[in-house]
Amino acid sequence: MSTESISRVLEALSSLYSGTDRQTTKEANRWLESFQKKPEAWAVADYLLKAKDSNKGVCLFAAQTLKQKIVYDLRDLDDNARLQLRDSLVELIYDSPRDSKAVVTQLCLALADLAIQILPWKTVVADIVDKFGKTPENAIYLLEILKVLPEEVDSNLRIPLADEEYKMRSKELIEQNAEEVYNLLTLFMQTPGDNIEFRERTFKCLSSWIKVGAITGRMLSNGPMLQLAFDGLTSDDLFDVAVDVVSEIIYETRDVAENQSTIEKIYPYFTAILPKLREAIKENDEDAVRGYSRIFAEAGEAYVILIATHPEAFKTLLEGILECTAYHDLEIVPVTFKFWFELTNILETEKYMGAIPQLAHYYDNLVDIMIGHLHYPPDVDEMTAEERDDFRDFRHKMGDTLKDCCRILSPQRCLTKPMNLLANLLNHPESTWQQLEAPIFSLRAMGSTVPADENTVMPHIMEFLSKLPDHPKIRYAATLVISTYSFWTESHPQFITYQLNFISSGFQNNEVAAASALALKNLCKDCSAHLVDYISQLHIFYLNVVKSLPYRDVIEVTEAVSHVINVLPLTEVQKALELFCLPVVQDLHNLVIKGKEGTTKDERTHIGDLLEQIGVFFYFIHPKNSDNQGHPCITIISEIWPVLELTLTNFSDVMTICDPLCKCFNNFIKSYDPYFIPLLPRLMDLLVKSFELTGLSVYLWVSLKVIRKYAKDEGEGAAACSQLVQRLSQAVFIKMQGQQVSDMPDVIEEYFLLVGSYLERAPTLCIQDPSLSIVFQAGLSALSITEPHALQSVLDFYHKLLRTVNYVPRLRSLFEEQGRNLTAVLFNGLIDFYTYDSIFDVVPLFQSMAEHLHEHTLRWMLSVLNDIPEEYMSVGLKNEFMTNWTK
Repeated sequence: MSTESISRVLEALSSLYSGTDRQTTKEANRWLESFQKKPEAWAVADYLLKAKDSNKGVCLFAAQTLKQKIVYDLRDLDDNARLQLRDSLVELIYDSPRDSKAVVTQLCLALADLAIQILPWKTVVADIVDKFGKTPENAIYLLEILKVLPEEVDSNLRIPLADEEYKMRSKELIEQNAEEVYNLLTLFMQTPGDNIEFRERTFKCLSSWIKVGAITGRMLSNGPMLQLAFDGLTSDDLFDVAVDVVSEIIYETRDVAENQSTIEKIYPYFTAILPKLREAIKENDEDAVRGYSRIFAEAGEAYVILIATHPEAFKTLLEGILECTAYHDLEIVPVTFKFWFELTNILETEKYMGAIPQLAHYYDNLVDIMIGHLHYPPDVDEMTAEERDDFRDFRHKMGDTLKDCCRILSPQRCLTKPMNLLANLLNHPESTWQQLEAPIFSLRAMGSTVPADENTVMPHIMEFLSKLPDHPKIRYAATLVISTYSFWTESHPQFITYQLNFISSGFQNNEVAAASALALKNLCKDCSAHLVDYISQLHIFYLNVVKSLPYRDVIEVTEAVSHVINVLPLTEVQKALELFCLPVVQDLHNLVIKGKEGTTKDERTHIGDLLEQIGVFFYFIHPKNSDNQGHPCITIISEIWPVLELTLTNFSDVMTICDPLCKCFNNFIKSYDPYFIPLLPRLMDLLVKSFELTGLSVYLWVSLKVIRKYAKDEGEGAAACSQLVQRLSQAVFIKMQGQQVSDMPDVIEEYFLLVGSYLERAPTLCIQDPSLSIVFQAGLSALSITEPHALQSVLDFYHKLLRTVNYVPRLRSLFEEQGRNLTAVLFNGLIDFYTYDSIFDVVPLFQSMAEHLHEHTLRWMLSVLNDIPEEYMSVGLKNEFMTNWTK
């Protein structure tokens, strides 16, 4: 350890915590992360923790460094050094100031992770208790260590132990000590005094051991801790942590057959806490209601089978859960939704459906409660955008609970409730729009449970919509009801004319237009066959309405008419497309002919919108052509091609234009497959030239779609695809020489997806391609990238090469020539700059190399290890690595 290293760490920490320049802070963080991987970080971290002048920030970094080194680099230390580290950590914790909680937590985590890995240390818990359990002050540290130990054993999957070693340590550290820890915690809780922090930490420690299943329901039922946990609910200071403990106890007893005796002791406590819940609701104590709601909901989920078996016996629990669901705070209510879902699933099974009559009234109340919660608040206009979004999300969650009610009570019974409520509200002129809109929304929310042949309630609902007030919020909700039930309308076409009129009138109101667009889309999608005769009216309507609608709504309406055109007789499709699509193309031409310099920003945005609109037509309109003659849609595409070509010529570097245009190209490929082949050469030429000019990855993306569709060793498009890959490869190589690969992750990702797909679809053509060796070398450069998706695409490319390496001499020669470089790049990435998650992508490639090129890979790996400086990897660690590698 050098003083220079310590000074550099302190300097970097100062920049990290106090720096004002973002780039400087970023560089400091990166340097510190790199330093933590070095062997000297052990000594530096130890020194900083023991230095008297180290502030909390420095100590926290040092403690985190030790924890990280223990998890990832413990192999650096021999057995004696590990024991010295253990003793040092124990003393550091013992001597830590009481106000250094964050540092102490990291040290305790480090000690726990170390204890797991020192396999000969069999008396961990006993030694820790002996060291820290003699005074209340030090017992705080004991409780923290005991709290994190089972958590690390259970969840820290990064500790490098074999499965059998993990199981052994879990048994030695947790299972065999559970009884002792339980007795110790019971003793602590029964110790006289009012040390709230001590009791709180004891509860947290208990919760941790229950959570991993070490302290069982049997232990709890045979001791005083169950009573102590529920007693904690009466203390304002301990209430939150007591809720955690009680919830964990209940969850631990979810196996009702195994824990029957414990549940019999737990359930009577609900008789005592139900009045507490009601009192908290009455006093509007939201924190208390939140805690009790969690307990009731946890119990409901854990004991749902018992509830379905003995509904009357669990009446207290059901009433408590229902009252929690009915509470006004909509942040608390959702905690109960999972219970209702689980209960619904149970009651639908043959074994338990006999309990439905006894539980039906709870679901009746639940429907009423949900409709009540659906009300927008009176001050809705004062809500922030985030609050509005949160409330909308919550409404959809309530909609799921309403669906649960339909499954138990029947859709008809549930739909009748909002219908009757609406009828009653309409008789009272003072009813607000919020009161009316909520039951309308509930009708929509329950839509997926209603059968298409329902003829009892649905006809009345559809007729009732016309009686609703012409308020935009109500009209919006009613229009979405029509949208939701378009599948039902398909079986009841007598309502189509009425619904079309209802929907079309909504376009005249800006607040309703979006709902009308969605409703028209769904109606045309589900009822397309019934709407063929309306094509002339839809044409007039479409040309008029798209002029005034926002872009998103135009897309919805375009999809709507496309669904109808798609089911027209094939002889009529071309004419329909000319009527609907060509006016849009004309608008596009009028703009793109001006060129980039002649258009404003808004006009360029509108060009992108028009392209997406055109793309919608060719995504949804793909009628089958059984006579294998020319396709009517290809005729239209050929007609509009010059406009698309002009668009790309003038705006190839404008992402808001080339992106939707490339999606158009993809739709052509996807929808018309063999019929599009005559246009492929023109498309390919456009893509290559545009990529050469701009370097935008979207052109590679479309090229990938071309390769996946048309590349075959023997096929009509084989030669064209081969030329496309060669030309794009040359362009990509030039780009890679001119800039850092880290600055072009999207290009790297799409290109290697492209060549990987080419290898899969046309292996012979790909392997014979003269540029394959250059692609291989380009991949080596690309492996320096850290962006996960880009890295994955390169790794996948090499995986695909390796699958045939033993059968193709050219590939084997490539790996023999470049395999050492490939190994070096991958290994350096693992120890230096790849993210943790990337390790799970890189390691399988090494395994594949070892499988297919075993002797070569051994030689390459040994050569790479010898080149790594000892400051990063000791000789002993290198030898250990190679020993494990050769197993």
